[in-house]
Amino acid sequence: MHIMFVVYFKTLFMKLYLQVIFLVLIGLQITNAKTIKVSSKKGSSVEKLNKAYNEAKAGDVILIDIDIVFKNTDKHFTIKKSGITFKGKSRSNNKKYGLTKESQKNNLVVLQASFTTFENLSFSNAVNLIRVEANKQLLTNISIKNCSFSKGRYTGVDFRGDYKNILVENSNFTDCKFGVQTMDSVILNDFLVTKCVFKGGDHQISIDNAFADTNLIDHSNIIIDNCEFYVAARFNVAIANTRNAVIQNNKRMDGGLQSYSQAIHIEHDTRDLLIKHNTMRNDVGSAIIIFSTGYTGHGNGRKIPNEEKIDFGSSNITLDGNTITFSKKPAISIGYGKGFLKIKGNNTINAEDRIISGYATKKTMSIEVDNKATFNGKKYKDLTAEELAKLIVIKN
Repeated sequence: MHIMFVVYFKTLFMKLYLQVIFLVLIGLQITNAKTIKVSSKKGSSVEKLNKAYNEAKAGDVILIDIDIVFKNTDKHFTIKKSGITFKGKSRSNNKKYGLTKESQKNNLVVLQASFTTFENLSFSNAVNLIRVEANKQLLTNISIKNCSFSKGRYTGVDFRGDYKNILVENSNFTDCKFGVQTMDSVILNDFLVTKCVFKGGDHQISIDNAFADTNLIDHSNIIIDNCEFYVAARFNVAIANTRNAVIQNNKRMDGGLQSYSQAIHIEHDTRDLLIKHNTMRNDVGSAIIIFSTGYTGHGNGRKIPNEEKIDFGSSNITLDGNTITFSKKPAISIGYGKGFLKIKGNNTINAEDRIISGYATKKTMSIEVDNKATFNGKKYKDLTAEELAKLIVIKN
């Protein structure tokens, strides 16, 4: 519990911290930094980009001042050199210069280096728009600012492996199956997604570390802050096998279209999660689910029998200052919960169905509700025993 609130207070300084660390460390590498205009090179747009990249050194800015179109015969753009900024030149009518593919096949950009910034660019029409591959090393100081991502058949930005000091800021994600995704991160420290807008897609943010070794996990300062989530197919935010995350100040989390959909989906032994000052709803499913998992891995491994599911149950969830305006199904659904669920007095929760519904949870998770919390328009302390029996149903 103490660790979770330390994470929250660090949030106030995190953006500045990431930027300062980035500038200090990259500054040690920079000598005679320069700006290289892509338009100054010869060849097709892809050839021009590659020539600019081949010329660039740590500290240089590659100014993308033309649209870059990858034909089906072009290889994806791979970045292996650290310390380069890719920046789109300012353009009228709020448009951005960008990278796109002729057809929605394969990767668009593959990043395998630390100290990299993407700024004021658009990425569209590929399987993975930016795929970040750590390849058994720790990648650090990656910033994505003021960018737009659309038509990612699989992902907008896909982080594979271990990371520290990651910033995704003021960017838009439209119709990407997974907008921002981490996968199997044993180390995930100082990971901030802030001031972003998500529209469409299936998992708008997915922090999915199903194959990360539980005994080795090092997670801290994983923060989703001040974003807007329009209706997804299933989940606005999905978190699996993750520690010490904060979901806060998101003024719009509209849930999903499918019967099994949530604004916040928590599963697979996720621990110590703070959900603070968000506005949520779900016109079809639940606002929040706290669950174990049905299959090992990323939903495609061994089916887990019921007697083992408690081993994968999620634990220690705190709700602080949230408003759930409406939930078609139970506002908070729990399966195989562990540790505690704490609902503070400044939460307002509304549902057509029950407020809390749980199974295989009664003996393994304590549910603490402050008397001042509001359930369907009434303070918790003012609810009769009969009303509580209908609003909170926890089965063993």
